[in-house]
Amino acid sequence: MEKQKPTLLRRILKWGGIGFILLLAILIAIPLLFKGKIKDLVLEEANKTLLADVSLGDFDLTFLSSFPDMTVELTDTKITGRDEFANLPLIDAKTIKAEVKFWDVIAGDQIGIKAIYLENADIHVKVLPNGKANYDITVSDSTAVEEPEVEDTSAFKLTLSHYELSNCNIIYDDRSGDMYAKIVNLNHEGNGDLTSDVIDFETKTTMDALTYDMEGLNYLTDVKTDFVVNLLMEFTETTSKFTLKENSFKLNNFEVSLNGFYEMLENEDQMDLQLDASKVTFKELLSLIPSFYTEGYDNMVTQGSMSMGGFVKGKMNDTEMPAWDFSLNVDGASIQYPDVPGSIKNVTLRANSKFKGGSNMDAMTIDVDKLHADFVGNTIDMNLKMRNPMTDPLIISSIQANVDLSTLGQVMPLAEGEKYQGKLESDIEINGRLSAIEQERYEDFQAVGTLKLMDMEYASADLPAPVNISEMVFLFSPKNLSLSNLKATMGKSDFQMNGYIDNYLAYAFEDDLLHGTFSFNSNTLDLDDLMGGFEEETTADAPTSETTEDASSDESYESAAIPSNIDFVLNTDIQTLIYDGLAIKNVNGKVTIKESTAYLEGLNMNAMGGSIGLTGSYSTVNPEKPAIDFAYDLRNIDVEQLTKYFTSISTMAPVAKYAKGSITSNFQMKGLLNANLEPDYNSLDGSGGLFTNNMIVDGYEPLVKLADALKMDKLKKQTFKDLKARFAFEDGKVNLEPINTKLGKIPTQLSGYTSFEQDINYDLVMNIPKEEIPAGMIKIAEDGINKLNSMAPGLNVTGLPAVIPVKALIVGKTTSPKVTTDFKDAIMKASGNLKDDLKNKLNETKDKAIDSAKAIVNDKVEDVKEDIEAKKQQILADAQAQANKVKAEGKKAADAVRAEGDRSAKKLMDEAGNNPIKKKAAEVAGNKVKKEAEEKAQKIEAEANKKADDIMSAARKKAEGL
Repeated sequence: MEKQKPTLLRRILKWGGIGFILLLAILIAIPLLFKGKIKDLVLEEANKTLLADVSLGDFDLTFLSSFPDMTVELTDTKITGRDEFANLPLIDAKTIKAEVKFWDVIAGDQIGIKAIYLENADIHVKVLPNGKANYDITVSDSTAVEEPEVEDTSAFKLTLSHYELSNCNIIYDDRSGDMYAKIVNLNHEGNGDLTSDVIDFETKTTMDALTYDMEGLNYLTDVKTDFVVNLLMEFTETTSKFTLKENSFKLNNFEVSLNGFYEMLENEDQMDLQLDASKVTFKELLSLIPSFYTEGYDNMVTQGSMSMGGFVKGKMNDTEMPAWDFSLNVDGASIQYPDVPGSIKNVTLRANSKFKGGSNMDAMTIDVDKLHADFVGNTIDMNLKMRNPMTDPLIISSIQANVDLSTLGQVMPLAEGEKYQGKLESDIEINGRLSAIEQERYEDFQAVGTLKLMDMEYASADLPAPVNISEMVFLFSPKNLSLSNLKATMGKSDFQMNGYIDNYLAYAFEDDLLHGTFSFNSNTLDLDDLMGGFEEETTADAPTSETTEDASSDESYESAAIPSNIDFVLNTDIQTLIYDGLAIKNVNGKVTIKESTAYLEGLNMNAMGGSIGLTGSYSTVNPEKPAIDFAYDLRNIDVEQLTKYFTSISTMAPVAKYAKGSITSNFQMKGLLNANLEPDYNSLDGSGGLFTNNMIVDGYEPLVKLADALKMDKLKKQTFKDLKARFAFEDGKVNLEPINTKLGKIPTQLSGYTSFEQDINYDLVMNIPKEEIPAGMIKIAEDGINKLNSMAPGLNVTGLPAVIPVKALIVGKTTSPKVTTDFKDAIMKASGNLKDDLKNKLNETKDKAIDSAKAIVNDKVEDVKEDIEAKKQQILADAQAQANKVKAEGKKAADAVRAEGDRSAKKLMDEAGNNPIKKKAAEVAGNKVKKEAEEKAQKIEAEANKKADDIMSAARKKAEGL
């Protein structure tokens, strides 16, 4: 019977199934085959182009989400800076994805990146006061490794058409520009061919919270943000033009849009931008004010009319600015929260700023014609007019307020536990030009009025205790702002303060130097009580272990920086100060703040059983590394309390943890602190002295190990009487000058050091009395003496001396030291060694015979030595002259490189002119040029120094060979 052939359908299904299986196998196999290759390319590219530490948790390659392209996925990726930015991750991302072109991977040439996704990432940008930024981590030409002259192309190229950031947190901390921004949970995406000359760019952005500060002013605080921005970007060889299409900017409930364009030309920028706020209501405007955008905002009822608008139009170059006109008007408005009986009524606001454009910025006007509101019998009125703000500001302003603070809860909801009481009154008038203040023509400037706060009480769940101010009065005059009286209590603490501030108007309007003198008095200042509530809140909201280090260092830095334009004197008198459980009595002295430095002058206090005197300074001229210069005088301080409350003592003197008693000490120290205000121990330089008339040390491991080595248990616990010591800091060590003391009944000379890494190295010279030596060692020594006398009666060895000198060396870590001594050898030497003494007796006659011959030979040898020594000195002198010349030439060449770098940076700034955008770009480029010049100069100097060292090394070898 003839076999039936498979039908066409069956054959199609059969081979189609096989083909599908093969295709599936290929899709699975290809990522496995190329996964290692691309991972190596990623790490190679990172190491080649970045001056940073890159760590990568896992790596994956798949077709599933982007077929027919491939998706590269990196997990747990972290990029961390070096040097000043060590331990500060620039990017810490849970997931980074990139869509790459399939055929690029197969070909093995450059791999095109079509899309990038960044998910669950923390980004921390930091710019130091000197302009150095942690994002500046790309390898420059000067730092790149020299390779043969082959075109250096990256293994990757951008062909982006899409990118996304999901659930990202960003901190932008610019200390040089005095700007700070924080974004919580950023979601942003952009679409458009970013490689084209004309890009139709579409973006969407949301942020759960946006905070923005600049130059000490807070512009936005935890504002919920939603942006939709569509841009048409057109690029030519000479211009870049950005045209705004459909867009909206939403901050909380406040939503506006911008229309127009911004064009960057060769020598100037042109713009025409209009603000469209036609749909904004008064209630939506209030959402920008944190005190109004609280619980109850959604149900708040508002009335009244509001208009807002403005434009920026014209050209901007080195000398000219564009014209603008912005205005905000609110009339007859009211605010009514639900569940409160009263309302805020008759809200009126008229504000405007204009500039006609051009080079005369002094023609700018700023006006707040009226700000008025009344509620429950309270009124607030304010106005402001400013002219000639760039040269000699004319300021006309008045502030009148009469507010019963207890009525605030009648017009707006208060948080649980929040309470206000008291009266606030102000009646202030200002009229005049700032030049009158600067030239001390106070009669030509009107500044009069008072600001009073009486019988105030403020309570909040965020505070550990209510704040009570019985009286606070500020008096305004052209010359100064005077605090005539401030009396307040909080919890267990009370304080009174008075004083004055000079130059407050110039400080407010021109950032001029602010002078002030104050007196602070308190019967009890319990810092533990005041800070208790804040510490509990901090603990509750403590960051995870991954972010704790950086978060703490950043907060510490912010709180520690001292402004450069403040010149204050604070005279302090505190009867009892409580800090960390330590009661400090009679705190008095003067603190002066000037030029980013706080000076302590004659600060005295009683604590820890004795008295403390402090002088010195704390400087944040370089806020990244605060400098300290202190001197203290301690009198009869209890050592146990000292180590309990000041943990750094245990680092500098580990023995203190095992000591009981009191000390008197004086000390001077200079050095640097880190961002957590902890000493950078390797930077410390200082010296001092310590005295104790009775101190017990028990359990200190170096003493325990010394007692074991000498087999004298009584040394493990020591009582030091009338001990005087001198010590100094150098190269990260506390060096102890040789001191004479007693370990029990053993006179001992002690010298050496303890490092801040807890390494120790101490030499002891001990004169041990015979009666202190263990009986077993005494018997061994006496048996040897008897044996020696029986074999050579003529030696007549009489026995051990009364005192035996012993040397000991203690090295290693304080917790696990190693002790070596010459105790046994010292005893044998003192008792007389049998073998050596017999040999010496036999050789005595022979030695006398050869001494005469040696004397003759030695005379000739000395003559030859003198001639060789002269030649050695000449060789070394010639080499030193040559080495000095090489160093001088190296320094000259390095200085020339630095000077050229400075000239290039200055040229960039000069070319930038007054255009703020170009100046910022020129500043960044100039800093990079100077940095590269400095690195090249240091390399030149290092090479010259090495060459000079080689010259001297060769000369020394030659001299030693004579």
